[in-house]
Amino acid sequence: MIHFHIQIIWQSTLKDRAAALQGELDKAQEATVNAEKFMSVVRKYLSIEELTHTLLREMVEKIVVYECEYDENEVRRQRIDIYYSFVGKIDLPEE
Repeated sequence: MIHFHIQIIWQSTLKDRAAALQGELDKAQEATVNAEKFMSVVRKYLSIEELTHTLLREMVEKIVVYECEYDENEVRRQRIDIYYSFVGKIDLPEE
């Protein structure tokens, strides 16, 4: 009887773990599809010469502009986050 009870608990644990892994897999697959959509748009504009409204509408989901800040040398800094279509915000290394 105890063996049967342990087997039921083990099966329940495995089902929970399988569901969690399936959720992670679904997220990864969605991220891959979104990355492919983004790259499709990027390929269309590999050699852009002009920033157009069409380009912005296709490539950019939103732009967040923060309040200006000044450092100790009175150098003005302003943070701007760009959220790209399909992939969101991409953090680039600072120069």
